[in-house]
Amino acid sequence: GVSGAAELKHASYKITGDPERQDGESNSLVKMTCSRSNFRAAGWQEDDFRKPIVTIAAPYSNSMPCNNQFRDLADVLGEEIERLGGKAHFCFTPVISDGQSQGCRAMRYSLVSREVITDCIEVMHEGYHADAIVTLGGCDKSVPAAVMPLARQDMIGLSLFGGPALPGLHPGKTEKDSVKERELDPGTVMEAIGKYGRGLIDMEELHTIECVSLPGSGTCSAMFTAC
Repeated sequence: GVSGAAELKHASYKITGDPERQDGESNSLVKMTCSRSNFRAAGWQEDDFRKPIVTIAAPYSNSMPCNNQFRDLADVLGEEIERLGGKAHFCFTPVISDGQSQGCRAMRYSLVSREVITDCIEVMHEGYHADAIVTLGGCDKSVPAAVMPLARQDMIGLSLFGGPALPGLHPGKTEKDSVKERELDPGTVMEAIGKYGRGLIDMEELHTIECVSLPGSGTCSAMFTAC
């Protein structure tokens, strides 16, 4: 609860100022006056300096379905952390999708993005002496990247899965057709490219599959590494 949250504040005294330290000591209230002045400029209030700082790390982009809901999810987490007496500290990192980038030069950035995400989370957590962390993961690279910094620095925290997407529904299929034909996913799109190349489907069908296979936010609605 709120009353017990202050007991969880340890590491963040180094940046907000430790009332137990003498004025001339490192990390004392006096020494960290400038730090608090910057926090106040960002909207922090007097009581916030007595709260544990909790990093909320979310690989986020508005351009990919796996993670485009993470800003909203991070806000929900932040509200709950503050309700319980903590101080939310947000960290939004880059994120690259395998599904979007494959087949073009952008794919070269996908694998390395895992390390970049991990580094970004570590920098934002350690750089603010946060006390605990909650991370969100939701695609091939951000799922492991959201966990790796916790292990690297032995952080107090947990990693949450952002949730899978629903399958798409083919408008031209009925209950008489197989589930594989009716319910579509990213794998369906990839297979459709090959089918079109072999002349098994026409451009109209390929376009239909493109438009309906991924109906909204969430990680791949298929058994890929994102899930």
